Amino acid sequence: MLLRRCKKIKVKIMDNAYSIRLSCEDDFDAIEEIEHQVFSNPWPPEAFSRMLFPWAFTLLYGKEVIGYIFYCGVKEEMVIVNFAVKPDFQGKGLGEYLLTETMRMMNKNGVQRFYLDVRISNYKARRLYEKVGFQEIGIRKQYYNNPDEDALVMGMEFNDIRV
Repeated sequence: MLLRRCKKIKVKIMDNAYSIRLSCEDDFDAIEEIEHQVFSNPWPPEAFSRMLFPWAFTLLYGKEVIGYIFYCGVKEEMVIVNFAVKPDFQGKGLGEYLLTETMRMMNKNGVQRFYLDVRISNYKARRLYEKVGFQEIGIRKQYYNNPDEDALVMGMEFNDIRV
């Protein structure tokens, strides 16, 4: 289970209704629910409960958890390991907001490079990543299952951020 207590962090607020905080124990149930709404092969509960990502962020609408992004990495490099916005809130720029603001926060702490894997067929996510500045750098064959599919590996230097 996540052990971090909920704590606000300083982040640019999209408007008064939306905010970002470090993910905490109180967010776990809502994150798991979003995971099941968004992904055909969601992470099992123990994947969230066995590790606390030091760079895990929660997107809030008022007090409601509506999205999350988890990074892992070392020093100057981070990998986006999981990222989702609740379906009712998609298409409103909130994924871009969560992605770019958390990348800016990590850049202030020395992170220069970001990487991710995305399903080849996930054109919506790929367009977002390309808009922000990610570029295709490789393919992981048969990386995903349910359905079986290749992953597109993408990466970017923070200095190349476009938004």
